[in-house]
Parts: sequence; C-alpha cells; structure tokens
Amino acid sequence: MLLAQLSDTHVTRAEATYFGIDTTRYLRDAIDALHDLAPRPDLVVVTGDLVCGGHDDEYQRFAGAMATLRIPYVAVPGNHDDRDRMRARLPPQTYGESMESRVRFVRDVRGVRLIGLDPNGRPSFPRPSFDRTSLAWFERTLAERPAMPTIVCLHQPPFRTGLHYLDAFGFGGAERFRRAVRAHPNVGRVISGHIHCTRSAYLGTALAITAPSTAPQMVPELFERRVCGLRRERPGFALHGWDAARGFETTIYRRDDAGRYVPDGATSAAWPSRASRSA
Repeated sequence: MLLAQLSDTHVTRAEATYFGIDTTRYLRDAIDALHDLAPRPDLVVVTGDLVCGGHDDEYQRFAGAMATLRIPYVAVPGNHDDRDRMRARLPPQTYGESMESRVRFVRDVRGVRLIGLDPNGRPSFPRPSFDRTSLAWFERTLAERPAMPTIVCLHQPPFRTGLHYLDAFGFGGAERFRRAVRAHPNVGRVISGHIHCTRSAYLGTALAITAPSTAPQMVPELFERRVCGLRRERPGFALHGWDAARGFETTIYRRDDAGRYVPDGATSAAWPSRASRSA
C-alpha cells in the first residue's frame, strides 16, 4: 500500500496569493508529480489547511485543482478550514461522508486502515483540541481492528515540535490520544502538517511525522538556531508505504531548482517503524 500525503495547500481566491505565493499552481505541480511516480499511490490524503481563509470560492478552486488528480483522495480539515464549506464543495467520499460536528472517517486500502481525525476548534484558532466524542470514537475504532496496520491522519502534530511559537498553544486531549496510540502497536504512522516543515517523534512504536507544505514557505524560528529568524522550506509532499515484509516506511519528496520532485536526501527511507528497525 502506498499513501501520498499533501498538506497545507492553502489555496487562495483567484486574485490573491499566500504571502506572495501562487499556492494553487504549486498544488497542481505536486499533483503532476504524483502522477509521475511509479508505482502510483493507491490513495492521497490532504492533512488540513486546504484553503487559506475558509471561503467558498477558495474551496471551489481547491476542488477544481483536485479534480485533475487521477488518484482517489481524502482530506481532514485544518485550522484555516471551514467544515461546512468544505463539505459543500468537496465530494462526500473526500471526508468519509462524515457529517458529525467534527470530521472523522475510516478508509481501508489494500490491507491498511486510514483513520481521519479533526482536532480543530473554530477556524483560524491555533490551539487544537480533541473533543471527548472524537476521542471515544477513535478508541473504539482502534479496538475494531487491533492487528490491522493503521495510519492516523490529522492536521496539527500531537507532539512537541520544537517550534516554540506553536507549541506554546498546547493541544487539548493530546495525552489521551497518545495513550490510545501507544496501546495499539499496529499503528505505524501518525501523519500531520500545520508547521509547514518536517518534524517527527515516536508515540510508542508509531512514528508521528509532519509533511512539508505543497508550496514554498518561510518558516519562523524562535530560539531554534537563533533568537528570531526565518528559514526557507522547499515545497514537497510525503509518501508512506507499507508491506508485510518491510513494515512502514516514509519518504519526503522536495521540489528541486529544476522543478522536479525528488526524495529528500536528509529524510529518504529514514523512518522505518521501530518494529521493522529491530527485526
């Protein structure tokens, strides 16, 4: 099974840009790169911040770009998204036909279970928080297939990333979420976005990892390598693969100066699961 992860596409209105970036063009470029992969992914997941301002015409542009994708896709909302407008403009299978107050879904693909969760409060509010209903549903869903290889997707990373300006907001319900993941060693990946760069941590045997944005970004740094600064991040996406012999593997792809998407030398094949590393 091969899953492609796009994140933080931040599609804008036709006359607008995101900090001077034509994010829709970069999304289309990433889609073209997915079509060129061999083998082609079985499924694509977009881990939040599909659009920039939660506006209806932004979702219309996002849907138009994704209509060119020749691979099925699903999506979870981010803090920039509006659930009602997202549901109104995207096909129901995109969000698992979930009509609860928060988006949540399950998708089984070639022997791997994908669980989608939505820890967002109100749009543009940076502090994520799981509600009790979603956490209870998540625990029940994990218990249904305790031996099935599983990937969990959400927008905000449920671990401290080292990006202090975001970590300071906290994450309501994250400890209960992490306990559930640790209790189920069949969960191999917890994938997210939100921070527009790649960070990772282990939750038990599961690798929790963020994907870069599909558009180039200037990521703020606060007390990381300097007191305050910016770091340029190349656009990219992540591939998460699983097979019975090798377990889970993740590779980050980045766009190079020639416009090609190639494996990032710093991260390529760097994150097998702990179980497969010790085998």
